[in-house]
Order: sequence, then C-alpha cells, then structure tokens
Amino acid sequence: MRSFPYRAARPDRHAGRLALLFAGLALTSPLFSAEAGSVSAARDLYKDYIELRKLIGEESASWSTQKIALADMVAVLKSEHEQLQAAIETLKGSATSADQKRADLNTRLEAGRATSTAFNTTIVAFENEVKALALRLPEPLVNELKPLLARLPENPAATRLSYSQRLQSVIGILAQTDKFNSDLKYVSAVQTVDGESIEVQTIYFGLGAALFTDATGKYAGYGKPEADGWKWQTASATEAPAIVEAVDIYLSRKSPAFVSVPLQID
Repeated sequence: MRSFPYRAARPDRHAGRLALLFAGLALTSPLFSAEAGSVSAARDLYKDYIELRKLIGEESASWSTQKIALADMVAVLKSEHEQLQAAIETLKGSATSADQKRADLNTRLEAGRATSTAFNTTIVAFENEVKALALRLPEPLVNELKPLLARLPENPAATRLSYSQRLQSVIGILAQTDKFNSDLKYVSAVQTVDGESIEVQTIYFGLGAALFTDATGKYAGYGKPEADGWKWQTASATEAPAIVEAVDIYLSRKSPAFVSVPLQID
C-alpha cells in the first residue's frame, strides 16, 4: 500500500500560541492598558498582529498541503479497495470453477469405478469358465496352454496383473483351444489304459473324441472328455481292427477309405 509522508498538524501547540497571542492583545488593548496611548504599546500590538497573521498563514498552507495529501491517499485507498474487490470476485469465480471441476472429476471417477467393477466381474467370469474348460481339454492341448493357464490368478481380488494382461491370457487360451478343435491332431505318447501305461498313437477329433492304438495294434480304443477330464476305454475285439485301420490311414500307411469306427461325439 502506498504511504504519504506529510507533517501532521499539532493543534495543541498552535492552540497554545494563539491563546498567548490573544492574551497579549487583550492586555495591550486600550480597554485594559494604562499605557494605551504610548507609542511602545502600539508598536508591540502591531508586532503581535503581524505574528498572528503569519501564524494563520502557516497553518493555512500546512492544511492545504495536508488536504492534498489526504485526497491522494483516499484516491489510492479507493483504487486499492476496488482492486481487492475485483481480486476477491476473481477468486470466488475460480473457487466456483474449481468446485465444478472437482465435481466433474468425482463424477468421472465414480463412472470409472463402476466401469472397472463391471469389467473385473466380466473378466473373473471368463477366467472361471476357462479354468472349468481346462479340465475337459485333452492333455496335449493342456501342455501347450500351461504358460497361459499359469497366468490365471488364483485370487482375482489380490492379483497385480492388469485387466489387459488377464484378458490377453483368456483370449490366448481360447484362440489355441479353437485352433486345436478345428482340425485333427496326431499325438504319440504314453497313456494309461485300463490301469496300464502304454505308448500309443492317438488321433484327436478336435475336442470331442479321440482314437488310439499301440504300434502293434494289440491295444486300441477311444476316449472322450468328461467333467473331470478325459476318459479312455479299450475297444472290443470286433471294434479294434477298425480303429487300427483308421489310424493307419491317417498316418498314410494305408490308402484312404471309409472306415466305420465305434466313436460317438456328443
């Protein structure tokens, strides 16, 4: 704030001087002085008069200067008051705008939370369905999917994986499963049949069923998925030759031909 240096009036000092002068005039007045006719008294009276006029002039000039300074001060204070009022109004507007932005952000935050909750619920449902599906998948496919299946969180609420990472795992599992299901798959591996481990040649018909036989053709049978995994069963003596022939045809050991096999796909 601007300051204005000025000499403040001292009414007490000037009032005392004026009182003394008027007292002197009164004492030298013809009504109260026995020497009113003397030249000396007249001279003293005149000198007091001049002193009084000089004092009045000084006080008048001092007041004029102070009046101008006070007017300037009032003008500056009024301007500063107006500036402060404008600043207050601006701050009020800024506060209102900030409140509106805060309200908008809170609304968007709540909407984002609702979307996140819905998205999480959907992903958890997908993950649970994939886990249930994995129990019905053939072992060769499960072995291929192990890296992706391992990424499915045991506790979705505590996982640090992002939604995108979890969704990529689900999509990857479904894509590989669909690819396996769209074609015939030949696998040679050890398999437990009727409680005995046998190295067999297996042809998977997608995810629905499979035929198998050993290298000698002694063991032959079929398998299909159930709720707790694939179940394998040996074929009867009358069914086994057709299964062996179907595997030989697939492996190009025999010419193509129509073969009736004891296989039912649900």
